[in-house]
Amino acid sequence: MRSFARSIVFGIALLGATASAQNVDPRLNKLDPKTRAAVVAIIDSARAMHLPTGPLVDKALEGAAKRASTERIVSAVRGFAIDLGRARSALGTSSSEMELIGGAQAIRAGIPVQQLERLRKVRPGVQIAAALTVVSDLVAREVPTDTAVSVIARLVSAAATEDQLLGVRADIETDILAGRPPSVAATVRGDALVQTLAGQLVPNGAGPQGTLPSPSGTNRAGPGVGVNAPPQAVGNVAPAKPPVQRKRPQ
Repeated sequence: MRSFARSIVFGIALLGATASAQNVDPRLNKLDPKTRAAVVAIIDSARAMHLPTGPLVDKALEGAAKRASTERIVSAVRGFAIDLGRARSALGTSSSEMELIGGAQAIRAGIPVQQLERLRKVRPGVQIAAALTVVSDLVAREVPTDTAVSVIARLVSAAATEDQLLGVRADIETDILAGRPPSVAATVRGDALVQTLAGQLVPNGAGPQGTLPSPSGTNRAGPGVGVNAPPQAVGNVAPAKPPVQRKRPQ
């Protein structure tokens, strides 16, 4: 990852003197010529490495709106580009743009890249952009990094939806504002949602909740009771009547 960061910086250095005039976002015309040239060089380098460039444009314009100096704008854009590269290294080359942005934001929030790798491995192939954003927000609320990642990793593993992740974040923030310690708030709320999600699971993917899986893959209501058993087969069963004795003809 350090080598990747160095490659971005090296690429920026090569392009700094001659920023490409092609594929330049017209919004960058709001920048003064010096700042624009430096920012375009960084964006060209990021594009060559197949990193998303829209967020870099937004970062430059954000700095300009705050009347930041050229040095600060260029530094912020360059740092964001490096973090996007580090996020891709941790999350994989097939990661979506939103995942890379979420990963970069997590890194900027002080979350180690190893924790990003941990989240990615929970359910490979599943989008975790919302999970990354929630982790960053929880850490910003002073939830310990390891606790925040552990809670969200469990929820991702339990197939929590984006809305559920955002909802549990809001609940945790409410509890923190009410005076509950951040680590306790995150753990309690996370455990509660995991239990809720576990209660929604259906064995074998069919049948009502509470049914037990059978070896054949069908569901049954309990030991020794068939799904289509008649009512009299359940509960107390009357003893069988003795067979009728028939007299043989004399």
